[in-house]
Amino acid sequence: MTTTYAPLTREQKLLAETIVQLGNIAEAIRAAASGEDSSALQAQVVALQAELSALSSNNATLSQQLADANQLVSELQQTISNMTEGDITPDNINEVMAHLGIEVGEG
Repeated sequence: MTTTYAPLTREQKLLAETIVQLGNIAEAIRAAASGEDSSALQAQVVALQAELSALSSNNATLSQQLADANQLVSELQQTISNMTEGDITPDNINEVMAHLGIEVGEG
């Protein structure tokens, strides 16, 4: 007699994963309830909180630097705009010649 197994459905796989996670949670609760030393975990939590605080501080510093850089870019764009105001960009040779005051005689 041969047994044929049907592939698991997506829902069955998700249910199996949930069961495994619940088993892990139950094991962690049993370990905590049995009085195992949690000082190592507490030290890791404290270290992670310090790292998170440092990252938040760095993020604030970088955000301010970005704002300052954006302000400088805005000022530079305004300066360029002021310096080039009134300049023309000729579209053809006739406009260039007219802008420079060059006259070509007929003939």
